[in-house]
Amino acid sequence: MLIKHLEKIYTFLMVSRLKSFSQASKRMGISQPAVTQQIKVLENFLNVKLFERRKKGITLTKDGKRFYEIAVKFEQFLHKFETELQEFHQKESPFLIGASFTVGNYYLPECIPYFRELLGRDVHLIIKDNHSILKEVEKGALDVAFTTKQPRGELNYHIWKQDELVVFSNKPLPPTLEPQKLQEYPMICRESKSATRQLIKKIFEEKGIDCDRFQIVGEVHNSTALKNTILNSSRQLVSIISQAVIGDELRNKRLFKTKLEGIQLRRPIYFVYQELTPQTEGILKFINY
Repeated sequence: MLIKHLEKIYTFLMVSRLKSFSQASKRMGISQPAVTQQIKVLENFLNVKLFERRKKGITLTKDGKRFYEIAVKFEQFLHKFETELQEFHQKESPFLIGASFTVGNYYLPECIPYFRELLGRDVHLIIKDNHSILKEVEKGALDVAFTTKQPRGELNYHIWKQDELVVFSNKPLPPTLEPQKLQEYPMICRESKSATRQLIKKIFEEKGIDCDRFQIVGEVHNSTALKNTILNSSRQLVSIISQAVIGDELRNKRLFKTKLEGIQLRRPIYFVYQELTPQTEGILKFINY
């Protein structure tokens, strides 16, 4: 393979430009016999004679001139390759932040520019379900994550803030509502295995409220779908969602919320990471400021 003869091609170019074996050896810092030997090996590999010796010095043969043109192109390619390799070493990969749907879509977007400035590098936000996000942090596929599900195992985590959940509807509700009264309204819920659904079920059951008695008329798989389903319904529906998701609709009176008597619907948002790197510590200090 020609790549094994890179050093010899460089020697050939040096001799060709200086028109001297001795000058090339001085410029390259190797002995003249070493220069001669490298040219000989290259000639044997190409099966041609590259130089002719004359009284006034050396000149390229006809084959030598043809190979010189090829070698110059190869040299230019190597210069470009070297430049791109340097850029590759200097360019850092983006910092990857994972987030569950609600956190990623409604809490983090305004934080990402600050994270970029803080870290001095590009930041990518990957939004998936809690389970997938935590798995990717465990595998090292994500640098950090923000989830509404408490991590298990050896992952490190801190509570960032509390996400307030509210009962809401597409039609006005009383300012306060007894939890049992929810059973009188048709309800749309998240899927049964979602972290949100499981948390709500746990909170209600701790208050002695049987969730199986709710009039569940449909299930959806993310908060945005939940909001849109209720917005677009012609009949009154209720559900429970993060207030961050419906903030604009509440202000515009397109949706309406109520407060449940004796129940606080809150869930922690967890900042999750494998190990405390300088970047992770920087984000942790920023979000706790």
